[in-house]
Amino acid sequence: MIYFFRAISNESDDFILDIAIDSKSSFLDLHQFIQQKLNFDPAQMTSFFLTDENWNKEQEITLIDMMEEEGTILVMDKVRLEDLITDTKQRVLYAFDLFAERVLFMELTNIDGGNLKEPVCTRMEGTPPPQFSKEGFNFDDALEADAFLSDDDMDDIIREGGDFPEDLSDEDFDPDEFY
Repeated sequence: MIYFFRAISNESDDFILDIAIDSKSSFLDLHQFIQQKLNFDPAQMTSFFLTDENWNKEQEITLIDMMEEEGTILVMDKVRLEDLITDTKQRVLYAFDLFAERVLFMELTNIDGGNLKEPVCTRMEGTPPPQFSKEGFNFDDALEADAFLSDDDMDDIIREGGDFPEDLSDEDFDPDEFY
């Protein structure tokens, strides 16, 4: 079977990417095709998320095995599209910037008979979203403020530990041992 996906972006109103891909292709095949068509850096972490009709995430398919203990982890190179996507109108998020939660909204628009050896771009128009946000990654915004100890808390921890043991004094430290 041939799957036809449409991908759009909430960052670029004029962007449309239509893809035809064989249903037996893996999520990794789809990922690599999107990366290539949009000139994205393939070294970046990405994920697909199966969603409900309101784009609520239901199942993640990761680029690499994250080895989490809870639940089943699906990995792109091990899962074929037809294993999880079977009906038209099924929705998928392609998270190409996981830290800033930037995604392409994808929907299976049609299923036809036949086979495709390689994915095909059937339509691409408009300006695709850049892989990296113009604002860049802001570490302070990305992490919650209470995830770190305050300077006072760090000082307390250091003070509670007391002095360094004498056998770890600066006089015994030889930096040449580490090079």
